[in-house]
Amino acid sequence: MALELNESTPVMMNPYIRFDGASVLEDNVFQYRYTVLNTDNPDSLVLSGLPLLRETIQSEYETNPRLRVFKENNVVVEYMYMSEENRTIHSLRVNPEEYN
Repeated sequence: MALELNESTPVMMNPYIRFDGASVLEDNVFQYRYTVLNTDNPDSLVLSGLPLLRETIQSEYETNPRLRVFKENNVVVEYMYMSEENRTIHSLRVNPEEYN
């Protein structure tokens, strides 16, 4: 899945968020990497969007059959948000028991 996603990266998700790629990490973690762009305060942008992000993620895991593989294989999914300077802004982890 990571290789398939990475074939089309980078891709702008909106004027501020660029999807940079996905990786499979140790300890059964699948990581999505994003960069926050075009803002003087990337921290505020990410933190203000977290409630909607969590809601969107939950909805995707409930309705998207392609994501069942994560639950079935007990995978932790991590969403990593970085600044343009490559500084970690926020890391959001979704554990298998949260998938519903």
